[in-house]
Amino acid sequence: MKQRLLHIFFLVSLLSTTAMAQEGISWDELPGDVQSILGPMQPQWDQLSPGRQERLSNGARRWQSLTPDQRSQAQRQFRNWMQRSPGQRESIRNRFQRFQDMNPERQRALRSRFERFRNLPPEQQERVRRRFEEAQSRRGGAAERQNQQRSTLTDRPARPQQTRPIRPNSGR
Repeated sequence: MKQRLLHIFFLVSLLSTTAMAQEGISWDELPGDVQSILGPMQPQWDQLSPGRQERLSNGARRWQSLTPDQRSQAQRQFRNWMQRSPGQRESIRNRFQRFQDMNPERQRALRSRFERFRNLPPEQQERVRRRFEEAQSRRGGAAERQNQQRSTLTDRPARPQQTRPIRPNSGR
């Protein structure tokens, strides 16, 4: 019974969130502390898509839960992001999307390799970076062309996993 009520509560909250995202959020419905964070957005708030309003509102709520150190780090990362060229940002987005498209096992393996890299002394990290860059340049731009092809493929549905055909058992 409790589990059924929990499921019902979850579905109702999910539906109300979805409905709110489809209708949009009026500026007056936002809590005062969220309004103060999103203050610069107020003039164009009504012109934003409901999905964008929802993301901004959720982001403001998350911002409130951050410690001062976490906020400083987020601001540094944002400044770093804004200093990148549009091409660099697109490349980062494409790499992130490819990572998201990986199966969980491959993601774990990549995270593990990255952690090993981060734990290397700075001199070794630099050697690894140089070797990687040399390998990239030896490929003569082939990797960049491959990345561009991958980025155009993200709009296509995922390729179904290949399975081995079932062979009839002729021994019986």
